[in-house]
Amino acid sequence: MSDKTKDTNKLLKRPLRRRDVLKRSLAGTALVAGSSIFAPRILRAAGGSITIGSFQDNAMAPFRDYFVKEFASKTGITVNYNETNYDTWYQNSKNDGLNKTGAYDIYVMDDNWVPEFAAGNIIQSLDKLGLKANPDILPAGLNMGMWPPVSGPRMKDFASAKPELFALVIIDDVEILYYNKDHFPTPPVTWDDIYAVAKTTKAPDMYGWSPRGVKGNPIVMTYLPLLNSYGGNFVNDDWTPGFAGPEGVGALSRLFSFIPYMPEGVAEYDTDQEVQLMLEGKCTALTEYTGLAQRVDDPASSKVVGKIDMAATPKQVKSGPAIGTFIAGIASGAKNPEGAVQFLEWFTSNETQLEFARKYGGAAVTGTALHDPEAVKAHRWLPAIADAVNNSVEKPRTPDEPKLEDILGTALNQALVEAISAKANYDAIAQKHLTDAAGQVTAYLKQQGGYF
Repeated sequence: MSDKTKDTNKLLKRPLRRRDVLKRSLAGTALVAGSSIFAPRILRAAGGSITIGSFQDNAMAPFRDYFVKEFASKTGITVNYNETNYDTWYQNSKNDGLNKTGAYDIYVMDDNWVPEFAAGNIIQSLDKLGLKANPDILPAGLNMGMWPPVSGPRMKDFASAKPELFALVIIDDVEILYYNKDHFPTPPVTWDDIYAVAKTTKAPDMYGWSPRGVKGNPIVMTYLPLLNSYGGNFVNDDWTPGFAGPEGVGALSRLFSFIPYMPEGVAEYDTDQEVQLMLEGKCTALTEYTGLAQRVDDPASSKVVGKIDMAATPKQVKSGPAIGTFIAGIASGAKNPEGAVQFLEWFTSNETQLEFARKYGGAAVTGTALHDPEAVKAHRWLPAIADAVNNSVEKPRTPDEPKLEDILGTALNQALVEAISAKANYDAIAQKHLTDAAGQVTAYLKQQGGYF
């Protein structure tokens, strides 16, 4: 990759958006598993150690508290595990990799770090290190660790490069549909199905839809499953914005059609607010990441125990859930890359991941674990997560993605506020704000260079 990184400094200078994680007790996981033909290198070692760094997130609790210790017990390799807040860990891991200080062997990352960390040689090619990826890992999750991307638009400097695996998915988080079975006798398939039920609700006792509407990443994550399902793209293969055409306008107008059945103040809603309505039994349906699955049956926080089921996000011309993974890379200055490879192969093995799915109800990223009868019997959401991952659509694979998300998310929030006030003219409002956002995205990418 060295011949492709002449513009590394430019790639590394942009700020990173904050991961939209389910806060505090929203603890859902989706970890990598293995198939029966995958044989990880589980060898008893004479000793040695590896150091894993991560940002703090409850989704990492089983990984940190159980599997790290189990690996040490099975191999004799000591695992040092350090975690800090998201922003600090992003900067610490980047500095460690750039300077090759060797403080860490494995970085647990947000998947939108991969373009920056791979292009900047902050993490190493797992292919070159000899890691053998489990063939049972769902391809959509595996592809999030490839650089350059396997499909979709590529930055010009990487247009002809062969994709290599630079990071391995360990939590294959994805947006899914949560719906209340009291209002849906059969699983809803289309946005029309959701809308038909929404029209039967009466606020404030029951809302037909509860989105995240606050500007930036939250409302983008509300919009993307609609945009994708209508056949639109965040960006097209030539890096032109793909959301200002009829598909994108239709998707946003559909979101606006739910306004009469949404809570007041929804333009300021984030994850906490939308989820609380579902847990109080005041919302028929919403889209959210997998962490909510662990909460809907917890009587300490939910009034709808046993009433919420899950499915892939609704279709229009297709289903298009947004995917956002926790992903692990090996540091450029790792002192024990062999031990790090061994850990990742072990963690993605069939035995380990079946244990995770059965014991913790985590959304393992292999078909085997997600469809394991014993795991599914205890944790009904696992097949829905498999379906969502298989139909998921990734966001633009570029270090500049956070800025693109900020531009679109600001415009979407402004459009929502205007639509709530106007209560009409939804197509015109959507077209105006999406066209403006498309112009800003194009201007920004031209300014950055390397796209057109």
